[in-house]
Amino acid sequence: MKILRNTILAAAMLTVGNIGINAQNDIIVGQYIHNQFAINPAFAGNREGLTFFVGGRKQWTDIENTPTSLLVSGHAPLRSNNLILGAQIWNQTIHQSSNFGAGLAIGYRFRVGEKSWIGMALQPGVSMKKTDWNKVKVIDEGDDIFSENTSNTTPLLAFGLTIYGQQYFLGISTTSLFVSDDFDKVDAEFAPADARYVATGGIIFGSETLKVQPSVMANYSKQYDMDAVGTITGIWKDFIWLDVAYSTYKELNIGMAVQALPQLRIAYNYSMTMGDLSGYNKGSHEISIQYDFVYKVKTVSRRFF
Repeated sequence: MKILRNTILAAAMLTVGNIGINAQNDIIVGQYIHNQFAINPAFAGNREGLTFFVGGRKQWTDIENTPTSLLVSGHAPLRSNNLILGAQIWNQTIHQSSNFGAGLAIGYRFRVGEKSWIGMALQPGVSMKKTDWNKVKVIDEGDDIFSENTSNTTPLLAFGLTIYGQQYFLGISTTSLFVSDDFDKVDAEFAPADARYVATGGIIFGSETLKVQPSVMANYSKQYDMDAVGTITGIWKDFIWLDVAYSTYKELNIGMAVQALPQLRIAYNYSMTMGDLSGYNKGSHEISIQYDFVYKVKTVSRRFF
């Protein structure tokens, strides 16, 4: 049985996606440095106001039916500054499949010294997937595997732990403690040992004119090998961000962001495949907008993540 090349490439993309998230929440995100909350709910409220984020990504723009994704999120500390809340919704389509999901985060943080916080959060949610097998072209038109459409709803339970200050951050999280196998159609089970875990860390240093922020993100699960992304970001006068990232799955990311207003950041990211699939595509594009609705203008966070 042979599936068209585009379908094979699209399926491969889910395996080497930018953050390698597990099957229950396989939204592909490249600009994690501008939205840590997308991968760790404990970062809710880290900008000390209500932060709204919307980002869209088109994977492999010159190939039909490759992933197109949209992520919308909002998070904030409550007036007490210790309780944190957040929510996000996402939608991703890839050829014959679509995945819509939502999550609501609630957590607690406390100060460590004068300028740092330790935070922890849970994010229950749900993922709803639909697959239209009629869109898959096969040689054997009578194959029962492709004779009917499928859909499933899977519970999610993300967890995050972090410590951060104005100049650094560290975090570990999992996108869901419930694990299932979509291909085997096995119901989700609470299985922390089988979940995919994500660790992030970064530090910033420099002058008022030019700052440099190295950061790293690593993914691990028992089912897949560990992969990692290293990023170097340069920040000029707290106005322009330029970053370069390279991953162990051979993808180069080049990004730029502009602090158009004190509360508004616009970012663009271009991803270039460097491995065996480089000859089959001309790259991926992602754009995002982040806006901080702060309680008082003077409380706009000086954090850069």
